[in-house]
Amino acid sequence: MAVNFPYLDISNCNASVKVAQNGAQIFGFDRVGEPPVIWVSPEAIYKKGFPLRGGIPICWPWFGPHPEDEKKPQHGFARIMSWELEDFSDSDKGVTLSSFSLSESEDTLRLWPYRFRLTLSVEVSKALTIRLNTKNTDDRPFEITQALHAYFFVGDIQDVEIEGLDGHYYVDKVKGGEEARQDGSLFITSETDRIYRHTGSCRLIDRRFGRVIVIDKKGSGSTVVWNPWQEKARQMADFPDDGFRNMVCIEAANVLEDRVRLEPGQEFTLEKRIEVDSL
Repeated sequence: MAVNFPYLDISNCNASVKVAQNGAQIFGFDRVGEPPVIWVSPEAIYKKGFPLRGGIPICWPWFGPHPEDEKKPQHGFARIMSWELEDFSDSDKGVTLSSFSLSESEDTLRLWPYRFRLTLSVEVSKALTIRLNTKNTDDRPFEITQALHAYFFVGDIQDVEIEGLDGHYYVDKVKGGEEARQDGSLFITSETDRIYRHTGSCRLIDRRFGRVIVIDKKGSGSTVVWNPWQEKARQMADFPDDGFRNMVCIEAANVLEDRVRLEPGQEFTLEKRIEVDSL
């Protein structure tokens, strides 16, 4: 499908990454000679002002539905606004740096009445490191929830194991917000939508592709894991009926009681680093 908006195509000797101006959304991370790391729906809508299904959407300044007005955009407005390319530098050592910014406008102020500056920094090497910096440029404090909502490409969801969550408590949104404790590794066998109280790293073990995706993070008190499974996949127009078999979301987030409060002039950075190793 044609891409109907501008994007930055970053390539070096280690990997290639695509970043859309729409939402500063990463919609490709391919290491040289390997399967894609990031999943994008083959039925995604590539159109300015629409959320792109897959990649790494930026959920900000709220995660999920707006807490007071469900008519406002799901997961906030950052992922559907046009960002500006701030900086780009290419290194001979296989490291490429770029940054994008978003500030308040008439459109954002109608949805959220605060002045702010968002900066997304993208570092491409053999790994992918992304940093979302929020600065409060208003004269009042504000609170945000947020996520770097990464969709990972897997060979088959039935051959996937997620390590790193053992012993952590989570809110199970599929079961109406019921709380439980993770016992051992996580295996996806049905619709999964969980918010873990978790600050550490995860290992996504993919036996079909013979690799481990290591997801590290900083500035995040929650890890969200999501797979819609078959029934919900069929309900989404931009999601193939069998697409759930080849993806799983592992998100670095600040949600629920983990929300971030910023006083005027304060800044906060959410960081996510994605590495790939062989099994």
